[in-house]
Amino acid sequence: MNSGGNSYETRIYVPSGFEPGQPTPVVLNFHGLGSTGIQQVALTDYEALAKSEGFIVVHPTGLDIPGRGASWELDQTDIPGRDDLAYANDLIDLMIADYCGDTNRIYSTGMSNGGFFTSRLVCELADRLAAASSIAGVSHFDDCNPSRAVPFLAFHGTSDKVVPFLGGTSSLGDGVAGDSTFFDQVMPEEFAEFADDAGCSLEPEVKTISNEVTSFDYGDCGLDTPMRFYEITGGGHTWPGSPIGPLLTAFLGKTTDDINATTLSWQFFSEHTLN
Repeated sequence: MNSGGNSYETRIYVPSGFEPGQPTPVVLNFHGLGSTGIQQVALTDYEALAKSEGFIVVHPTGLDIPGRGASWELDQTDIPGRDDLAYANDLIDLMIADYCGDTNRIYSTGMSNGGFFTSRLVCELADRLAAASSIAGVSHFDDCNPSRAVPFLAFHGTSDKVVPFLGGTSSLGDGVAGDSTFFDQVMPEEFAEFADDAGCSLEPEVKTISNEVTSFDYGDCGLDTPMRFYEITGGGHTWPGSPIGPLLTAFLGKTTDDINATTLSWQFFSEHTLN
């Protein structure tokens, strides 16, 4: 797909029961740094769920950063010659025009760099997203000013060494403050800023889901917009419930099977429309 003078590999899965002319929900699923759309397919198993639930899922591949691989452009990493925000806008337009994507049921999710990118879309494309979910990376950028409160989920492991739960140096490199491998964001605090934008009480209701999973639900939000953060105790830089999680333990840490970020996110998405 061409956008802004660049070509993005864009994998679009249409379920077998798709009916032309029937508005269909669309999930945009963005991969992490150095990964690809097809690897995100394997990590999240979203296409199997799309087949059974009857929605379209899109797995784009970002443009390369030399030495780091495919990526998504974030607010603090403006890269000359590309505009991934414009690409996301163009992609939504394409899904609506050519695939009968439902304008009121466009959703975004992503892993790590893709989770951060989803955060950026919540900030800047709030009028186009019905709901969103970020896994292993959520950031409320300094100039974030959503035009509306977007129902939002986030998942993060407390033992994540790539994007540390409480901030700090990433295992990706010997980062120092201000370097791209140093994170000054504290994940639950970043998410709480989105809840604050939505007018929520900043004293969340805490629920123990399992020995490994705790949820934090922010209430009293404007327009009853749900905002929920999942803390995965001992979880690594992983996608909860991923079918290939055990294969990645040595590199990325433990993957919990107590919850599944794909099914939980879709259940959440299916409850929300723009209008």
